Formats: sequence, structure tokens, C-alpha cells
Amino acid sequence: MRGGLTPAWTLILVPPTPKASPKRVGVKMRTVRRFALLLLAMLIPAAVVSWTWMETQSTAAVQMANRLAAQERLLAVLNDSLDTYRSATLAVRAAKLPPPDMMMPLGGRITSWFSRARLHPILRIYRPHKGIDLAAASGTRIVAPATAVVASVTRKFGFGLILELVHSGGVVTRYAHLRSAIVKPGDRVTMGQAIATVGSSGLSTAPHLHFEVLVKGKAVDPVAFLAATRTVPAASRPPAPAAGTLPAGEGQ
Repeated sequence: MRGGLTPAWTLILVPPTPKASPKRVGVKMRTVRRFALLLLAMLIPAAVVSWTWMETQSTAAVQMANRLAAQERLLAVLNDSLDTYRSATLAVRAAKLPPPDMMMPLGGRITSWFSRARLHPILRIYRPHKGIDLAAASGTRIVAPATAVVASVTRKFGFGLILELVHSGGVVTRYAHLRSAIVKPGDRVTMGQAIATVGSSGLSTAPHLHFEVLVKGKAVDPVAFLAATRTVPAASRPPAPAAGTLPAGEGQ
């Protein structure tokens, strides 16, 4: 600088209309520096605040994403637990209910019906007939009316060779006067699976199947019970036998 003068800026202000003449304004360098410092003093805090806000928002977004991921994992665990609980509950309920859609173990004609007092064809005494008799040729296969576990295969005086199945809901089915057993105790069988063959063992007048259904230890009418589990054609009672004759295929 010459003459020790303070450096200055000259600002030329041009008016928007051509008639007005431009104006010159002198601005000292010291004033420019002060204005620049003031501007920086105003901008730097704003920039810091803006950066801090953006950092906070970014951190909050990450935290929110982490929380959402954790909630999704928790929801998946809860859904799995709920499905497991539902499956266990359904299994428990199913175990307490009789099998659905039970079928007849044999397609033979019913020769003797469930009765509280029936004249025994051989002993000639009145006694309960706790099942039904289905006439069929010797060796005819007998099938499981529903899923079950083979409880026993034994012989009894009146029943001959006898087999018992344990179903869900406290239901037991019994098959008597068998010729042979195809399954053994402990086997698990499915609906329609062959379990035995028709015979005439025990006190029997001809080859047939004596079929019983017990619910929690109490004998019930097999026809009515199976009809309650599914829609089956109504069976018709056969005509009464002539006096002094024995119906074919009756027994214990």
C-alpha cells in the first residue's frame, strides 16, 4: 500500500434503470474481513448442528432397523411356538376323541345284533350279546376300522382266537372266533389294514366274525357307534330263524 493507507474494496452499484448513474462505494478490507469472520462464525455452528442432526438421524435409523429386525425374529419365534402349541393341543384333543370315519371291519351280513339279552345258539341260555356277528367264509380277511395299536392276541373258551385293538378316545374294538391273526401285540395298524381272518373257533355255529366296540370299558352297539362317526348305509335286520334252527354264523 502507498502512503500507509488502509486497503479498501470499491463496490460499483449499478441501478436497474439506465437513467440513473452508477454509484461507487468504498469498503475497507478490515470491514470485509470482519464480515467474513462473522459469516464464518454463523455458518460453522449451523454446519456442526446440521452434521450432528444427520448423524443422530442415521444412528436412530440404524437403531430402528435393529429393533425391527429383533421384533421380526421374536415374532417368528412366537409363531413357531404358537404352531407347536396348536399342534400339541390338536394332538391332545385327537387323543381324547374317538377315531373319525370308522369303517366296518368286514362286509358280511349281520346275523346277530347287539342285545342286552339274547338266547345263546349253543348254550341255550339268555345272556347279553355285546357285539354283532358278521357271516363270512372262513379265511376272509378282517380289516382295522381305524388307526389303532394291537393290544392283544389271545384265546378264550367262548371267543376262541380273539384280537383287540386300542384306538384314540378310550375306544377298544374286539374281534372273536378268528381263524388266524395277521398282526401281533404292539403293532400299529391303519384304517383298512388286514389284521386277521374269519374263522369258527370257540363256541360258534359257523364261520363268522364277532365284532365288539368298547368305549372306556363299556360295550356299545357297534353299528350305532360306527354310524355316529361317519355316514354308513343303514343295515337291515335279517328275518328271524325258524323255531328249532340256529342262524348261520352265530357264536359267543
